[in-house]
Amino acid sequence: MNILRKSIVIKLWLLMVMLVLIILYFTGVLQTAKLKQLYYAQQLEELTNEARHISTIKEIHDQNLNVNLLYTLAGAFKGNIMVIDKQGYIVHCIGMGMSMQNVAGEKINVVGHHDLPWKKSDLQSIMQGKTISYRGAYHFLDTDVLTVAVPLYKEGKIAGSVMLSSPLAPIEERIGALQRITLYAGLIGIALATILSLLLSRTLSRPLLKMHQAAQSMARGDYSRRVEVKSQDEIGLLAHSLNALAAELQEKITTLERLDKTRREFVANVSHELRTPLSIIQGYTEALIDGMAGTEAERKKYLADIHEEILRLRRLVAEILDLRKIEAGRVEMKMQKISLIHLVSQVFEQFQALAEDKQIIASLDFAPGSYTVKADPDRIKQVLINLLDNAVRVTLPGGQVKVNLTELKDMVQVSITDTGPGIPPEEQPLIWERFYKVDKSRARTGGGTGLGLAIAKKIIEAHGGSIEVSSKPGKGSTFYFVIPK
Repeated sequence: MNILRKSIVIKLWLLMVMLVLIILYFTGVLQTAKLKQLYYAQQLEELTNEARHISTIKEIHDQNLNVNLLYTLAGAFKGNIMVIDKQGYIVHCIGMGMSMQNVAGEKINVVGHHDLPWKKSDLQSIMQGKTISYRGAYHFLDTDVLTVAVPLYKEGKIAGSVMLSSPLAPIEERIGALQRITLYAGLIGIALATILSLLLSRTLSRPLLKMHQAAQSMARGDYSRRVEVKSQDEIGLLAHSLNALAAELQEKITTLERLDKTRREFVANVSHELRTPLSIIQGYTEALIDGMAGTEAERKKYLADIHEEILRLRRLVAEILDLRKIEAGRVEMKMQKISLIHLVSQVFEQFQALAEDKQIIASLDFAPGSYTVKADPDRIKQVLINLLDNAVRVTLPGGQVKVNLTELKDMVQVSITDTGPGIPPEEQPLIWERFYKVDKSRARTGGGTGLGLAIAKKIIEAHGGSIEVSSKPGKGSTFYFVIPK
């Protein structure tokens, strides 16, 4: 029973064998019953015709009939011929081991003679012109027989009866032969069922075993294993679903690992960014407490540095919280129709004075057109401030910063170009990561937190747009973003 629970091959084999046996059993029973009925009906018809043929013999009424004819006829169908008179007395009884001829004078009545099945009511029916038949055991001959009786006419009147009896053994032999053929067919069917079940079970079990192995690999953490799909049936669909599950789990695990790595990097970066200003604040504060500021000017310088670091911490915390809210989708964008030219011009004017102080040539250029977009003005302004601040910060005196607006078919493009040091190609995909800084040596003096571009990217994508960079080392950079009209 244990192997039956574990093996689909055994289950399938037993199922097919049982199916073959059930079908052959009911087929054999029904076929045997039908053939018996047909054989008995055929034999009865032959006996009836033979009896009627014998009843037409002219001398059959004569007690001095040459019984050789009856012997010949009885031997032809291997049965018994009995002629009785009108009163039911036996005249002749030939065949099947009996030889009674011309015995009418002995007054042997057919009713009750040697367990013959005939009754007085049967004789009356025969004398009324009916044909009577019986099938059953004949104990005198120790065999089953089929018996038929037909009226015997003389000069147009019923003068007696002709009764023919034939053993049923030949019919039973034919039926037995048919049953043996059915048995042989059943054995052949079992053999074929065994072969087919083995072939089919291997076809079914092989992919199931592969799916089991794939599931075991998934349980061990290996999501790269796939099951080859060779069919479109239910097993093929199951294999396809398992492959899809493995791929999705692998993707989810990879995403979780990436998120975990990002989280760890985020914590490390935040810790680093917080540690430096806190260390500076602690150092200046201890210097003030210890009285190391000898003059009022030094004391004010220390306080100014402390104030600058506190502002840096506030910006860092604000940007971290801002980024986390945007990523979590908790920031509600206040979308409205705005003029992008007007918004860009406002931000440009704010940075124009700073650019002049650094002796940088700043310009704003746009072609006539409709630059109306549906956006959150505060968020887009935040992006512009970040990009312009980066451009002015990295551009050396005598350099240029250009702001261009371009109207596309369904989009509006804003580009900010600087003549700074540029960004190496291998670092360009990384600048959108949180806390990533291209010029790490000047990260502290530049005042950046490394979160500005990550926030800008999230804001533009939340507006259904995209932001890109084009840069060559030594030739400056161009940051551009597009948002739908």
